[in-house]
Amino acid sequence: MLMQRLYRALRRKDPDRFGNFVGSGGCVRAAASHVVWNELQGDYLEFGVFAGASFIEAFHSFAYHSRKRRQSMHSMHAEHAATNTPARRYFAFDSFEGLPDSPERKHADYFQGSYSCSREEFERNVIAAGVPREVVVAVPGLFGDTLVPELKRRHELTRAAVVMIDCDLYESTVPVLEFITDLVDQGTIIIFDDWFRFAGSRSAGERRACIEWLARHPDIQLEDWWQQGPQSKAFLVHRSR
Repeated sequence: MLMQRLYRALRRKDPDRFGNFVGSGGCVRAAASHVVWNELQGDYLEFGVFAGASFIEAFHSFAYHSRKRRQSMHSMHAEHAATNTPARRYFAFDSFEGLPDSPERKHADYFQGSYSCSREEFERNVIAAGVPREVVVAVPGLFGDTLVPELKRRHELTRAAVVMIDCDLYESTVPVLEFITDLVDQGTIIIFDDWFRFAGSRSAGERRACIEWLARHPDIQLEDWWQQGPQSKAFLVHRSR
């Protein structure tokens, strides 16, 4: 009942995002299933969390598919049933002050301060929705300031299983992609919330940042994996190490 009340509140705040990613048929749920059933290691990283709808769904999706897998394994040979579910953390990267100012061409909803939600409100939302406080790592600040090697060392962050990028702007997406370069591996799912904004132009927004990132890192290839709604797209990472 508490989850339902929270989801209704989050839907009122951001109905488009709720419809895209929260629910049994959503991209986040599918990504969690892919990771769990393929026994992939790594944490969940979300860049641009707003009020927490997709973040909450990520935690509960991993929990759901982990339970389903354990139930399935129990009906099989004992050595398979004993397979452990890897510990997973949920990283929330956000300025918690809304979008920064940007020289990039704007959409009507892309103005300085839009999509603002305080860290305190975000944390209240996720804790109230049943996400254990101990698995949440909130990293406040602008991405260009916070996404540094020391952060990885401090949190022993070495692998990303799912990456949700909801940065909206080119300038915000560039440091995110550089930060995850050594964290993504074969099978990682990268979700771009705003892939087709700016009329789908390859020279703007998240899409431009991704094209440039792939050119700098030819060892990383992205395969189309999921498209949802009018603007979002997810990719499966191929990488040989």
